[in-house]
Amino acid sequence: MKRVVSIVEDEKDINNLVAQYLRKDGYEVHQYYTYEEASAHVGDDDVHLWILDIMLDDKSGFDLLEEIRLEGPEIPAIFMSARDKEFDRIIGLEKGCDDYITKPFSPKELVLRVNNIIK
Repeated sequence: MKRVVSIVEDEKDINNLVAQYLRKDGYEVHQYYTYEEASAHVGDDDVHLWILDIMLDDKSGFDLLEEIRLEGPEIPAIFMSARDKEFDRIIGLEKGCDDYITKPFSPKELVLRVNNIIK
């Protein structure tokens, strides 16, 4: 059974790059570009991890994480964001994410973080 990672990132180039690296490492990847697209799938029972951008279209990754936690509190999530202040990382961790990576980042580092969390 393949491990499934859902990516929520409105910048298509970043979304596609992360997906490409994850697929190369053997993951099945679901890609979403808007809050609404992702929100429709928070109840999917095959997702092993979510990667969330904080700044989305009409709502935030924080809002989406709350929805994910209501559906499956045990499903890990990583925030990836251009918001790189300590305050932002603390808020993300307080909201319940399992990791936080700031843009720009190495896609390989993100894959390693995903691997460590999914172990």
